[in-house]
Amino acid sequence: MKKLLSFLLFMGVSVLFSHGPNHNKAEEAKKRGDYKSALKYSFIQLDEDLQKFGEYSNETMITYGRLGIYSKKLGQYHQSLAYNFEALKIQKKILEPNDILIATTYNNIGGVYAKLKNNKEALAYYFKSLKIRRITLGENHRTEAITSNNIAKVYRQQGKYEEALKYYKKSLLIRQDTLDKHDYSIALAHSNIGLVYFKQKKHEKALKELGKALEIRQILFGKEHSFTKKTQKNIDYIKQSMLKG
Repeated sequence: MKKLLSFLLFMGVSVLFSHGPNHNKAEEAKKRGDYKSALKYSFIQLDEDLQKFGEYSNETMITYGRLGIYSKKLGQYHQSLAYNFEALKIQKKILEPNDILIATTYNNIGGVYAKLKNNKEALAYYFKSLKIRRITLGENHRTEAITSNNIAKVYRQQGKYEEALKYYKKSLLIRQDTLDKHDYSIALAHSNIGLVYFKQKKHEKALKELGKALEIRQILFGKEHSFTKKTQKNIDYIKQSMLKG
């Protein structure tokens, strides 16, 4: 059960631990995309949690985690960090050192630092998350694909393309082993790899990867979908670049 809860939180799903009406209201607001209201109800829930369960409780920990998610959605990155670190403080007090929920919080913190373009801290927390996941779940668990993709994205933004390729490819291999061959995330992985190859001016390799992404997206969405058209546009652009030399 704990692994399932961690996976849901890792994926940004906040339906984890509903222990009060304000959590339910926050969840409904989140579904509507109304993160301001979700944040408001979560603050009310936090007050109730602190009074009823105390600071070092699962309930308070989960509410801080939700506050971190909602504030990040609103672009309140420093506040999001504060809430995530509160959740982490509780986790380190009440959980085992390699508990999977700690890995989830490390990943969430890394994501906020990435938004702040603090690449050094983003990578540090992503790697902390990855280490615990491998200890607890073993290598090549499906959530490792997400963390590997996050790491690759940071390296790509830094212009460290070989490192980016390493982790994008790791993410792709795990997804190919754990998902349907036409899953959208596999198409996304091929696309990311292709775009890194393009940055390296390895045009043939870029076209090969983008072609795989295009094939999957055509199957999933059809030729007229925006995702498919965007991939085709990238392919056409690379071909034009090759003609120009």
